Amino acid sequence: MSFRDQGIEPAEGFSGDGFIVRPLLLSDVVLDHEAVMSSREFLYHWEQDPPYPPEDFSVEDNLGDLEQMIGEHTKGTRYTYTVMNADETQTLGCIYMLGNNDRMYRSAVVSSHDGTDFSSIDATVSFWVRVSTWENGFERSLLAAVLDWLRDEWSFERPAIITNEKLDHQIATIESLGLTRCFDYDRERDMYTSHVYV
Repeated sequence: MSFRDQGIEPAEGFSGDGFIVRPLLLSDVVLDHEAVMSSREFLYHWEQDPPYPPEDFSVEDNLGDLEQMIGEHTKGTRYTYTVMNADETQTLGCIYMLGNNDRMYRSAVVSSHDGTDFSSIDATVSFWVRVSTWENGFERSLLAAVLDWLRDEWSFERPAIITNEKLDHQIATIESLGLTRCFDYDRERDMYTSHVYV
């Protein structure tokens, strides 16, 4: 079932300290492409679908990706949000929301750490921010704001944050906010085991 089939409509977004979160638009393509390429080495491991983005990844290639993500957002199957600086002149990252029955999980081997079933998770949330923002703590500030947003503006009962075992910096950020690793999942195509936190 899609989010829309479950009656879960996308929230509008929100403003934070020096940034905004809002649904992704096709008009974001150039700024989004610049952000992706600026963090290419990190995204190679984050994406788990190498080589992404390739060295010759173009604005036109990125437009195809945005068209797919915006189409899924409109249909209510997956929700995608861009993270922008306050005056929307620079893309700082992206946020993705998937249901627990998303195609990504259908072939995965899921292991529980706390005895609960993965079906108790009603959404997984993944995110990335450009590497240049790590030093000033933006990744942690954004995630803290996203957790409040999920609690206050969404109808999810048990959303989870997802990352993978390679991303030490993101794992440390997630755990610094008191989230606990509850599930792992593995797909044959992935380079790394993914960790799911609630």
